[in-house]
Amino acid sequence: MFSTTLRLDDDLGRFLREAAEVHGMSVNGWLAELLRREQAAAARRRLAADWAAYGKDAEAQDVAYAFGAQTEVAAEPRRRSYRSRKASR
Repeated sequence: MFSTTLRLDDDLGRFLREAAEVHGMSVNGWLAELLRREQAAAARRRLAADWAAYGKDAEAQDVAYAFGAQTEVAAEPRRRSYRSRKASR
């Protein structure tokens, strides 16, 4: 487990203690919750940036190469599952 020491001015320290108390949490728990929220927000920002980059990459969006294989799979006769064959015996 990671452990650290914070040096905060008195006003910020007071705010931190009061905010944690308002939320019914310890200072440590409240800071950990804030960091978890920021971690999730950072992951959402990375995902949005990745999708934006993907949207700008025309080659990445070109899926025409897969149409032939998809057509072949769609044209194959549907097979009965193992369970349905076993049940019909």
